[in-house]
Amino acid sequence: MTWTTQADLRAHLERLWKRSILPNALITRTSLFPLAFPLRTPGASDITHRLPAVREWVDTLKSIPHVKLIAHTVNNRVQGAQTLPQTIVIETLEDALALLGKEDMARQIMALHDLTLQQAPFLQDWLSQNALTAHRHAAEWQRLLTLTLWMKENPAPNIYLRQVDLPGIHTKFIEQHKAILSNLFRNTLPAQAVNASYSGTAQFESCYGFRTKPLRVRFRVLDAALSPVPASAHPDITLDAESFATLPLSGCRIFIVENENCFLAFPLLENALVIFGAGYCWGSLKRAHWLRDCSVYYWGDIDTHGFGVLDQLRDILPHTRSFLMDEQTFQTYRQFWDTEPTPVRRTLSRLTPSEQIIFTALQSHRFGPNLRLEQERIHFSDLQQVVDQLAGP
Repeated sequence: MTWTTQADLRAHLERLWKRSILPNALITRTSLFPLAFPLRTPGASDITHRLPAVREWVDTLKSIPHVKLIAHTVNNRVQGAQTLPQTIVIETLEDALALLGKEDMARQIMALHDLTLQQAPFLQDWLSQNALTAHRHAAEWQRLLTLTLWMKENPAPNIYLRQVDLPGIHTKFIEQHKAILSNLFRNTLPAQAVNASYSGTAQFESCYGFRTKPLRVRFRVLDAALSPVPASAHPDITLDAESFATLPLSGCRIFIVENENCFLAFPLLENALVIFGAGYCWGSLKRAHWLRDCSVYYWGDIDTHGFGVLDQLRDILPHTRSFLMDEQTFQTYRQFWDTEPTPVRRTLSRLTPSEQIIFTALQSHRFGPNLRLEQERIHFSDLQQVVDQLAGP
């Protein structure tokens, strides 16, 4: 039987609720009502052969509270004239809420509305389009309003989240509610207080003018004469990007490697240091303008991501030269080939012709599907030989 049931009516109203149409209507009092719901009704054959079931269906619909039935008369050649419901009409929003059993939730939404209207009336328009979102955060709504009001008074505060000092609010609370706070902030702050180039919870701090965790650079001094630590000839140092940018090391040799073991064991070399690259994170080097006057060498895995990292590095330091990332090295260590789980599919525009050849070969599976050679599989003696060759003037 495909005739409309009370469950069908309820499912239709549930969809309107979940799409926020009914919750928003609580605030806007939008004239959705009366709401007509056409019925799937018994056909002529049903009336002829299943009249008791048809009458039971009619009685069931008549028993549904908070609705009005609009009927019409059907003339059946066997059973005669039969009056059947054709449309259900829900006359008011209150009737719809009663049918759904959402009266308590509706009262909670209106309480949130009243609180918002009292404390942050500038959020009225947002709330009228996001009533269900607000209800999902009902337990913490007062604290969210407190934070939003504070941001309105302190746009782009230039402090760490840890420094926000408000009753009942701590760093974890802010971190756990970045998504809803972002919604509230964007509908509160002036355009100049929101950095639209940042988005998403991962960039929340940058978007709204909070201080972010400093970018850091880790490097080893390969020449004792360059060591800034008197008691250590070859220190392993980590500096924030701003401090690294002030180092007086213009004109030295810079080696950048991706693997930490290779970084730690990199051979000592006159007038040189080695930087631990650790992937696509070259923002930490942007401010170090003295690197432009250095000889820069990059060593990564021979795979598509290795060349992807090199390509990105050259956006900052276009004179970077790669080493041990050529086809001869790749073929020499074929017994150590491995597979790359998620290869780079895009084109790279900053590779040299020889680099482009092997990158394209890896992308096109010329040597085999998704192959790679990780840099730590290359013998240390081969690394030492290349470094010795680069040790000239």
